[in-house]
Amino acid sequence: HICLVGNALCERMQHHNYWESLLHQRFPELELSVRNLGFPGDEPYERIRSENFGNPEQHLSHSKASVVMYFFGFNESFDGDAGLSKFSSDIKKLVNETKTSDFGNGTPQIILVSPIAFENTGDPNLPDGREHNARLKKYTAALASAANETGVAYVDVFTPTLSLFERSEEHTSELQSRQYLV
Repeated sequence: HICLVGNALCERMQHHNYWESLLHQRFPELELSVRNLGFPGDEPYERIRSENFGNPEQHLSHSKASVVMYFFGFNESFDGDAGLSKFSSDIKKLVNETKTSDFGNGTPQIILVSPIAFENTGDPNLPDGREHNARLKKYTAALASAANETGVAYVDVFTPTLSLFERSEEHTSELQSRQYLV
């Protein structure tokens, strides 16, 4: 029972979910259950919901989470260097709390997933992303360090997406719009 928890990166996987399709294709014998609990704007300890929505632990218990994938770092990166220490502390605290939890299937495995890089689309009305990527790189490093310190798995998607965006002539928005025309 895999639960994705975090901000817009994981939330968007509900709409463009090639990852889950590939996961089921690769491991059909495991009969995996994937629940996307992501919500744009979420941070480790800031998850704004309507009244009586329930807390994160209730939703992980309802889903019987045995694997929790945390997608944090993008929203927090807007706090820059001033917020880095708090983010690092919060993510380690969240991981350690999760490591002592049982949502119905024993202690869950935990995976920290970095944010993706900011893509420079060439649109003069949007930033080029250099400042964003400098901040994101620091928050990605903080996630890697937190994973190392707490002994959990870590996935760096920042570095490969930065490389992809820097060498690609086509922009994600162009590829997506072409996909909908087909």
